Amino acid sequence: MKKADRQAFIKQLIGEHDIETQDDLIEMLESKGIRATQATISRDIRELSIVKTHGGDGRVKYAIFTPNTATNEEKLREVIQDSVLKITKVQFINIIHTSLGTANVVAAVIDDMGSPEIVGTLAGTDTLVIYSPNELAATVVYDRIQSLIL
Repeated sequence: MKKADRQAFIKQLIGEHDIETQDDLIEMLESKGIRATQATISRDIRELSIVKTHGGDGRVKYAIFTPNTATNEEKLREVIQDSVLKITKVQFINIIHTSLGTANVVAAVIDDMGSPEIVGTLAGTDTLVIYSPNELAATVVYDRIQSLIL
């Protein structure tokens, strides 16, 4: 089988099934009569820009990476509306509670904003802490995020 055909089939499988590991992918390919080594599959994954992501059930699975051309503001609005459950301000710190497994995504988008009101972020699985240089800056951050929560 040609490389292009194998890669097209890999994309199809990833689109149709929740595939968690390279071994799972190799097994699926073999069940369809396509033999490939782990090294070949690893190279295909890199060339196809396949990444691991969290599924709706919280499990990790492969997905095709598609670059997002949205502006930082659009990304912020989208990630906050999709993931943020609530925000609490405590002096110069904002604490954000998110859906399980999304705090790091929210933190990455906030970090990309490069806002002078934000000194840094710290993310866990479902909680994100935003540090501001002072209480006034934290209030600006709080107001902005609160306005985007649906």
